[in-house]
Parts: sequence; structure tokens; C-alpha cells
Amino acid sequence: MTALQEIQDTLQQADNEATASPYWLILDPSQNMSCDLYNLASQISGIFFSRQDAQDYLEARRHAFSSRARVFCHSGHHSRKYTNLCKELKI
Repeated sequence: MTALQEIQDTLQQADNEATASPYWLILDPSQNMSCDLYNLASQISGIFFSRQDAQDYLEARRHAFSSRARVFCHSGHHSRKYTNLCKELKI
């Protein structure tokens, strides 16, 4: 199976959680008292093409995340190419 086929299969089987063009991230919040983009970026891991993939990654690497890390579903609706891909895959 090619990498592209694996992504397509994952997206087709994923629950979209009532979100248009979904993708998942792991958010690991810390107190951010400044507008330091590197600090903010360090709190985000992903992207993942299903909640299960993100959850599996978080559990496998729990030691690298704080206890507050969570999987969060976002919408890729504003990315025309990603939205077109999701429409093509009928998700």
C-alpha cells in the first residue's frame, strides 16, 4: 500500500466529528505569557488524519507530553485543496 493510499483509507474511515474537512492535532498547552511563535509551535503536534492515529501517537509517546495534552479535531475547510480532497473521498 502506498503512503497516499494509506492516507486516503484513513480519511475515508475516520469519523469526521461533524467537522468539515477534519484533521487532528495533539495540543499540549502551557502558560504562554508572550507571543513567542516557537513556544506556541512547540505545543502543537501533528497533523493526523484520524483521532485514533493521534491518540495512538500520544499514548505511545506519553513521556514526551504533559498530562494536559489532548487530541483536538480541527477543520481544514479554509484550505481549498484539502477540502477538495475530502470531497473527493466523500468524507
